[in-house]
Formats: sequence, C-alpha cells, structure tokens
Amino acid sequence: MKQRLKRILLSWEAMLIVVFAIVCVAFNQQDASRQAAGLSKKDVFNLASVIKSMRPYMLYSFMTLGIALILAMGDIDISAGASAALSAAMLGILYKTMMDAGVPSGLSLALALVGCVATGTLCGAANGFLVIRFKELFPMIITLTTQLFFRGVAFLLLGGGTLTFKNDKTFDLLKTLYNTVTIGGISIPIVIIVFLAFAAVFYVWLHLTANGRRIFALGTNSKAAYLSGVRTDKIKFTMFTICGLLSSVTAVFFVGATSSSIRADSMVGYEMYAIAAAVLGGFSTSGGKGSIVGVVISLFLFGVIKIGLGTLYGFADSMVNMSVGVILILSTLLPNVAAQINAAGRVRKRRASSLV
Repeated sequence: MKQRLKRILLSWEAMLIVVFAIVCVAFNQQDASRQAAGLSKKDVFNLASVIKSMRPYMLYSFMTLGIALILAMGDIDISAGASAALSAAMLGILYKTMMDAGVPSGLSLALALVGCVATGTLCGAANGFLVIRFKELFPMIITLTTQLFFRGVAFLLLGGGTLTFKNDKTFDLLKTLYNTVTIGGISIPIVIIVFLAFAAVFYVWLHLTANGRRIFALGTNSKAAYLSGVRTDKIKFTMFTICGLLSSVTAVFFVGATSSSIRADSMVGYEMYAIAAAVLGGFSTSGGKGSIVGVVISLFLFGVIKIGLGTLYGFADSMVNMSVGVILILSTLLPNVAAQINAAGRVRKRRASSLV
C-alpha cells in the first residue's frame, strides 16, 4: 500500500497537478495585486471566468487524443491539422452543394457532417496504409508529405478563398457547439464536457483493456510485440485512422467556433499544439508510455498559462507560445535528466558492492 501511494505521489501526473496548482495560485495572487493597485476593474482570474475562457484552447483537445495514440506506438503524425482543415473544407463544400441542389437544409447539414467525419477518417486511413506499406520511411516523413497533400486539396476545393454561411440558421446550429451550459452556477463550455467524455472512454480503453496494453507494447518493442502474436500492422493502421477521425471532430468544433467561416489555411499548427500537450501529458516520442489523465491535465495547464499570461501580464500570443515552448522543453528534459541520474546512481551502487 505504501509503495503504491509512493508511486502515485511521485508520478508524472502528480507533478503536473502540483505545477497546475502553483500556476493557478501565482496567477490568482497577481490578479489580487492588480486589483489592489487599481489596475484591474474586476476579478478576472477566478474559476468561472477561467473555465469559460478555456474554449479556444480546447479546440485541439480531440486531436491531442489521436496524437497520443500515435505517440504510444512510437510514431508521429504531423498531418492532423491538415486533415482537420480538409475535413472542414469538405463540410462546407458538401453543405453548399446540397443546398444549391435543393436538398432540405437539415438533411444537408447531417450529410455534410457525415462527409466531414468520413474525410478525416480516410485521411487517417491513408496515413496508416502508407506507414505499414513503406516501413523503410519514417512516419514523420510520410505524414509531412500527406500534410502538404491534404492542405493542397483543401485549397483546391475552396479556391484559396473563405467559405461563409451568413444568416443560415441551419448551418449556424454548429455555433451551439461553442456555447456553454450552466452547472452549479458555473458556465462550462460544451467542448470541455464532450472532450472529458471522450477522454474517459480513451482512459478505459488504453489503460484498462488488453487492446490498450497492446498499443503500448507496440511502442515499447514492436518486434517483440509482433513475435508474441500482436498484429502490429493492424494496430498501426487502426490508430492512424482513429487519429484522422478525431481530427475531423476537431474540424466540426472549429467551424462552430469561427462563426461558420471555413478557410483552407485554418488550424495551421494545431498538430504542434496537440503533440506538445500529449508529450507534456507523459506520452513519449519513443513510445511505450503515456497517460490520458496527464493529457487532460496538460491541456488545462496550457490553457491556464495562456489565459494568465495574456490577461494578467499582457503578453502577446508569440510570447505566450514561447513560454509554453519553454515549459515543453523542460518537461521533456527533466525526465531524461532524472533517468540519467538514477542510472548513474545504480552504477555507483553496483561498483561499490563489487569492491566490498
């Protein structure tokens, strides 16, 4: 029992919770100081305002879950943002085409959403097929190529312009995805509720089922997993496909958040945010480890840092992103440094015991 408690307290997730708490206390103190000095007219860093302000920073949360699956296998997918952009473009094109053909607006939107999800899923399946077909190429090279291809197709579909649906009550239903619901007197964004539901399913799947253990086994040692009977190619194909599907879910929420405006260059860099959140959450680029709980905490940590630095300190977006980058670098360096220190300690103990 004591060993288990010790592992929990020394876990990466516990460290993230401590960092999250420290950041929240520091920002809260800064907010109180600004109010005392008359620099802030109202309490801006409180639970209700922070949760409501998390909406724009949760748009890539679904994509992060997909990226986490890929990282667990020891692979990487940098085409997720382009897959989401192509999915959004397909959503708009299909809806406009069916409306022009006289299809009822409700049916047009439903079919367009199906087409959006199908597009993202096909993009992921294409990545998965190429990864298992051309094993001599790194997944990063493959997904870099498909990233350019998906983004190029999106530009061709939209003609390099912006597709908007002004005063379209049916299409504007997507905007409700960016709304909030009041629970316990606090306005909680719908995107957070839906994401947490997805995260709960992924937690059970990855950490409590045999299929989840196979995914991590593939990232630990793919050859050993294959020789033990794990269908490695099938798992890789499935995980890349799911990643594409989750990118299309990101596209749906993004369209709702941007007032039904669709551009081919939308969601540029989203895959980098997703990778950063997954890595900070404990998933390694070398595969074999990670925690969905850590991913959830890291996403909220990123959001709180961006809100605090932007609102309380007035940092520009570039400075905020740089700060997040520094945190990400430290989060990847510290575990490696700690592992090297532990390894050196074990070597010293063995040397000392051999001399006795």
